[in-house]
Amino acid sequence: MKLFGLDIKNPFKKQALKNVDYNALSNFTNTFYDGDKFYGGFGPTKSEILDYWTLRRRSAQLFNENLYARGIIRRLITNEINTGLTPETRPDESIIGLPEDSLVDWSENVENRYAIWGKNPKLCDWNHRATFGAIQRTARTEALVGGDVLVVLHQSPMTLLPKVQLIRGERVRTPLFSESSSLKVGHRIKHGVELDLTNRVIAHWVTQDDGTSKRVLAFGPRSGRRISWLVYGTDKRLDDIRGTPLLSICLQSLKEIDRYRDSTQRKVALASTLAIFMKKTEDKMGTLPLTGGAVRREKAHVTGGNPTGTDRTFNIAKQIPGLVLEELQHGEEPVGFNHNTDVNFGPFEQMIVQGIAWGNEMPPEILMLSFSSNYSASQAATNEFKIYLNRIWMEFGDDMCNPVYVEWLLSETLTQKIESPGLLEAWRDPMQYDVFGAWIATDWYGSIKPSIDVVKQAKGSKLLVDEGWSTNAREARITTGTKFSQNIKRLKRENELKVEAMRPLVEFQAEFAMTQPAQPTQQLDAPDAKANDKIIDIVKDNLDDILEDQINTLRVVN
Repeated sequence: MKLFGLDIKNPFKKQALKNVDYNALSNFTNTFYDGDKFYGGFGPTKSEILDYWTLRRRSAQLFNENLYARGIIRRLITNEINTGLTPETRPDESIIGLPEDSLVDWSENVENRYAIWGKNPKLCDWNHRATFGAIQRTARTEALVGGDVLVVLHQSPMTLLPKVQLIRGERVRTPLFSESSSLKVGHRIKHGVELDLTNRVIAHWVTQDDGTSKRVLAFGPRSGRRISWLVYGTDKRLDDIRGTPLLSICLQSLKEIDRYRDSTQRKVALASTLAIFMKKTEDKMGTLPLTGGAVRREKAHVTGGNPTGTDRTFNIAKQIPGLVLEELQHGEEPVGFNHNTDVNFGPFEQMIVQGIAWGNEMPPEILMLSFSSNYSASQAATNEFKIYLNRIWMEFGDDMCNPVYVEWLLSETLTQKIESPGLLEAWRDPMQYDVFGAWIATDWYGSIKPSIDVVKQAKGSKLLVDEGWSTNAREARITTGTKFSQNIKRLKRENELKVEAMRPLVEFQAEFAMTQPAQPTQQLDAPDAKANDKIIDIVKDNLDDILEDQINTLRVVN
């Protein structure tokens, strides 16, 4: 087989070149594709080594000094965590081996007891200062500003329930060689995290106030229960051990836009000190009111000029503030100073903030709290942010909240405060991973953003429930942030109160109809007949609505 006159099977064989097509050979060029459209187009390729210490320090500095950085973090915390993520337990009875809907009351009891634990700082906080919702906000803030935060669980000797301790990520650092010399064979410490031969996290080394380091295990050596783990603020690469701050990608941009803002503000402040200046059009000596010996009179004395003929004195300083010039030289004209601000700062600020929002998966409308009057555009921005929030709720719930919930559930089951048949056996037996996973299955939800059009959303939710595409519990959670089970119980009581309130009116209507003489309707005056019919229609409509609500409530409860 030959190509362009060369024998491909034996390329090293001496061959005649008389049949070679040199034009075809000239079209082949050896090259390497490295992303450049032309040589040097991409620029120098960097081999980056993350300086976590500098990134954390700079991010913390911006968070304390830069209003844009503080605004980004606070807006995310308010929307992502708000008052704290709440659990919705959903144990699978079919996998556990229990009858269907037999754990409905169990889920209600677990959620209520977990809420009681999370609302008491002495039960959930190692420092006895914050509720679990506040702990979540602090953990998320530290993770976003510092890149990651270390969560440590302690067991209370009084209640045997877990307590949460948060440690800044900057304190998780590689210790001195003398302190880490007792490592097992094959273990290594990378950025304060101890790893084994399989790169699994074994422990975290925390720097103490006196400069020494303390080794905090990731799991208990005998029980295998969770003790410490890192919660990250942003996504990271596969082999990265530590997280990077959210602001790391826009540190310089935030710093420069803050300098531009301060420069514009100082320019306006300095310009405001000069109210007017004298404009001269002729080459003559000026007035020079400040340095030319001009006199500013505080008072003016007027002789006569009134019906009584007495002299009067006026306080000029109080009636005419500032410098008063009674006469100007020829060719002088007072001109006001132009105090216009930098007209380009507004568009520049908006452009930079939009880029920062886009880089952090936030719609600019959400970050700047500036919504358009267009309903479709505002709804689209809100929907995009809801997609982001759903992902954050899942990730933060799995990373931060779920391990705490699992340890709390195990503690409550061990102390026999909650009856969970088979949970402890499945936890100790690796072969029953499915049963244990069915017991601890939980979804985490945050604060629900109010709908722009409640009527449209309510109609859509009703359609989803009617068609079986969603449930009342799910729609109540994502629409109003409440629990359907609690709503339906309260609604039942409210309907009973409505029936009791309408009962005297119905009895009065019946008694009024019995005492009236039997007269044809056409003999009544037209206004009286219409008023009577209107009252009857109102009573009937109210009764029908109340009875229908009561029947629906009884159906749902039963």
